[in-house]
Amino acid sequence: MKKILKLLVVLQLFFSVQSFAQEEDAGGSPYSIFGIGDILNFSSSRTYSMGILGTSLFGNYVNSYNPAALAKLRFTDITFAMNYGFINSQNSSSSTELSDGNVLGFNIGIPISQGSGWVMALGFNPVTLVNTKVKISGRTGERNYEQTYSSKGGLSRINAGMSYTFFQKLTLGLEYNYGFGEIKSQNFIDFNNSNFINTNIKKELDFNKSYMKAGAILEVGKIIKSIPLRDFTIGFAYQSAFGLNSSEQGIYGSSISVDTTTLGTGVIEVPSQMSFGLTNVFGGRYVVSGDFVMQDWGNFSDNTSPNVKLSSSYRGGLGIEINPSREALSFFQRMSYRLGGYYEKLFYQIAGTDINSWGVRAGVNIPMSDYSSLDLGVNFSQRGTTSNGLVRDQFLNFTATINFGELWFVRPREEDL
Repeated sequence: MKKILKLLVVLQLFFSVQSFAQEEDAGGSPYSIFGIGDILNFSSSRTYSMGILGTSLFGNYVNSYNPAALAKLRFTDITFAMNYGFINSQNSSSSTELSDGNVLGFNIGIPISQGSGWVMALGFNPVTLVNTKVKISGRTGERNYEQTYSSKGGLSRINAGMSYTFFQKLTLGLEYNYGFGEIKSQNFIDFNNSNFINTNIKKELDFNKSYMKAGAILEVGKIIKSIPLRDFTIGFAYQSAFGLNSSEQGIYGSSISVDTTTLGTGVIEVPSQMSFGLTNVFGGRYVVSGDFVMQDWGNFSDNTSPNVKLSSSYRGGLGIEINPSREALSFFQRMSYRLGGYYEKLFYQIAGTDINSWGVRAGVNIPMSDYSSLDLGVNFSQRGTTSNGLVRDQFLNFTATINFGELWFVRPREEDL
């Protein structure tokens, strides 16, 4: 058994570095196997098309990232967001093209008192997504083998949050999140020889935890009394750390027997996250907003995989939104237009190389009635590099969000940006 475990360690180390230089089979990007998967940085279609999360961005929309950003919602808004995308994964010798769609979130925002910024929000939002399958043909010593690594699943959350404005300048928000989901991974090593023992390592992450989000937005323009900065805001958001239950099981099989061994169980601690943002509105129509998000994965603890080493991550985004003038009459003049981009250092290193991502985005808001609208967005982004035997992912995504508006507790008034 010790020889088998030693062989497994060697193969796993080989896999962790070399799989990205090998053939990728049906599935998503191989990068999604790390940590808790691909983190979906989606807080609304408005912010998505601007390349940001909206840490400091007020407006007539539901923001699922910073609960303080809800305070300027004018009427009850029910949103349903969808995504369909294409991915091209390429290394130095081959490439794979895939397409897939998923739900980005379902949220409802309910203003209770506009004058005090008292708004409540409920929602269902995916947090991470994992979908990959990689095949490797290799040789260790005198033994040929075929290794298949597959992983699928994701984490989601149900959230309930609220905002409130104090002294007409400082808005605070608090949100409770109930997270759930699972990620199942399988690492199968087949020697295609009855004289050798095949191995099948199964790992499962179960997410069934609660965590909190808090945020604040300060309306600086109301303090400094400067006309060019009258709509200037500074925002902050914080997400608490949370844990995932983890178990790992090894199945060793030959033509005559199968042996199952528990390799480890424990709790994976996912670190807290912080973000800062700045927003200003120029000429009543031109919204410029940016934010910076940080998360320190350096102390990421995985009791079942002590060799996992992740690093700190950061993400910076900047975007602009052009809103219609009050005199707009034509269909296209009544639309809002958005453009933005982001740069991100991801939370993992492969073969000593930082994996980075960048993207450019655009979108429009199409009014359907006085209270309902349709948001459309497009994203082109790139992750990774083909250097050092790694993989470069290129994404083309199309998003759509349906916004249903209703007047429940408030009277209509002019829109606050």
